[in-house]
Amino acid sequence: MNKRKFLRASLATSATSVALPALAQSNPSVRWRLASSFPKSLDTIYGGAEVLARRLAQITGGKFIISVHAAGELLPAFGVVDAIQAGTVECAHTASYYFVGKNKAFGFDTTLPFGLNQRQQNAWMYYGGGLKLVREFFQDFNIVSFPGGNTGVQMGGWFKKEIRSVADLKGLKMRIPGIGGEVMARLGVVPQQLPGG
Repeated sequence: MNKRKFLRASLATSATSVALPALAQSNPSVRWRLASSFPKSLDTIYGGAEVLARRLAQITGGKFIISVHAAGELLPAFGVVDAIQAGTVECAHTASYYFVGKNKAFGFDTTLPFGLNQRQQNAWMYYGGGLKLVREFFQDFNIVSFPGGNTGVQMGGWFKKEIRSVADLKGLKMRIPGIGGEVMARLGVVPQQLPGG
């Protein structure tokens, strides 16, 4: 018996015999709230959560509905991890480098300063065992992580005056979260952890 032909025939039969609406009709309706760390004005980032919610509603025939809430609507931008742990919301859309104050390993779910670029980060997550490690870490916080895009490492900054030496960084206020903020603090910068937007 040819295993490939058998599998193809079985998959074709199961795909055609079980219609998606029939699956959706047999399952109960589920409604979740998603708290985002991002404002609606960051449409390329915030919009990703809206696309996910629309797609899930579509493929489940309206049985799985996620209402997406911008930062500040349900809770503060940096309150999403605590809210998931407490069961206040069912899911969140955030960048985990915001939470390195809880544990430095949160930085690995996003990107680290002077670390991997976005293509390398995705390769590590999906093909290098990174997702398995990240999920093992998140278990301690009662969170299951699903990568949802990748913006790359936090930018170095834009400044009103030219930076010519490390001495020019002393006392400079800069919006930079996570471990990047800690690196800059060691160079004399006063990091500001502000949500996106």
